[in-house]
Amino acid sequence: MRRFCLSFILLAFISLAFSCPVQAQTTNKDPAAHLIEYGGYLLSQDGRIIRSHDIDTSFIPASTVKLVTALAALEILGAEHRFTTRFYQDQSDNLYIQGSGDPSLISEEISHITQRLHQMGVRQINDLILDDSAFALKASTPGSENSHNPYDAPNNALAVNYNSLPLIVDNNGSVRSGEPQSPTLNLSRKIGRHLKSGWHRVNVEAYPGSGEITNTLRYSGELFSALLHRQGIVTHGAIRPGAVSSEAKLLYSHQSTRTVRDLVRDMLKYSNNFIANQLFLSCGAKEQGGAATWHKGRLTIRNFLTNRLNLSPGELHVVEGSGLSRENRSTPRAMIRVLEHFYPHKSLLTNKKDVSLKSGSLNGVYCYAGYLPLDGQAQPFAILLNQKKNTRDYILRIIRP
Repeated sequence: MRRFCLSFILLAFISLAFSCPVQAQTTNKDPAAHLIEYGGYLLSQDGRIIRSHDIDTSFIPASTVKLVTALAALEILGAEHRFTTRFYQDQSDNLYIQGSGDPSLISEEISHITQRLHQMGVRQINDLILDDSAFALKASTPGSENSHNPYDAPNNALAVNYNSLPLIVDNNGSVRSGEPQSPTLNLSRKIGRHLKSGWHRVNVEAYPGSGEITNTLRYSGELFSALLHRQGIVTHGAIRPGAVSSEAKLLYSHQSTRTVRDLVRDMLKYSNNFIANQLFLSCGAKEQGGAATWHKGRLTIRNFLTNRLNLSPGELHVVEGSGLSRENRSTPRAMIRVLEHFYPHKSLLTNKKDVSLKSGSLNGVYCYAGYLPLDGQAQPFAILLNQKKNTRDYILRIIRP
């Protein structure tokens, strides 16, 4: 009897000793939990959850929300869609430029446009009239602090160089263009007076304007005027805002060189907030009709997420397309759903060491979303952290098979 009891006690002790690996196995299901104060992550394979933490809590996604904008733009606007900028002329030789929200009106593109106008016989212009009525934005970009930083640049229907101005302020205070393809503008000199010496790229609307024209439209007008002059087309009159006159005749319709697919690739690679919200607003205008507004953009994206991805606003809530706003929310599970639908376009993401991802960062927000190689296939993962310590790289290394 005593031998039996001793054997039983020994067996119980051995069983207790071997219970430790069971606890370790349970911990391995959430191997990065110790790196998370407030956040979640999810790695799935063929629809099955492989590793996860707090996947149904909504977090601020920062720029990973650009994946939502990208997917919506590719499906609503179409991957091959090109934006149109129209040029009209009236009997007084006024030239009207009517924008439609093209995010790619950079100096090089405008040089091609002015060359085309010269080939069409245009030699002189009276007033340069800028029509940005395709957008009707009564409020600034949600989340923007209107800082001098280019990521805070506003959106409008007729914008050039992402509404950010490159300039150099010399030690003697003189100002010149910060890039060879762009001429030095009067606006550059005016803004340069507020800056220290060195190279800058600034949000033009963060500085005081003058008169009836905003700095964004003034920037567009001055850049077009300077590049028209380079082509031998002289502007005699004023640069002013205004709708296209009913008496003006269409002179030239310019299709953007870059397609929506190209723009999405640029947006994701450089995390360009301006491109993201031009696409966000354009989706709203196409689906709802009329001039683009923030409300139409939100309504369109909400409908897209509900009807196309079967996601509720509680799972994924988007108030603007760049991730700048802290009102944007996503659960890790919802971000995986987006990635599952984005899979055919995953080549548009930046790939580093076989990992295709989009990062997202704000103060106290550190996120990744993309695809990890798993058994020879790219599988979606999302890391959404809303905490002081940035541990996303450590988490990525831990959950990567």
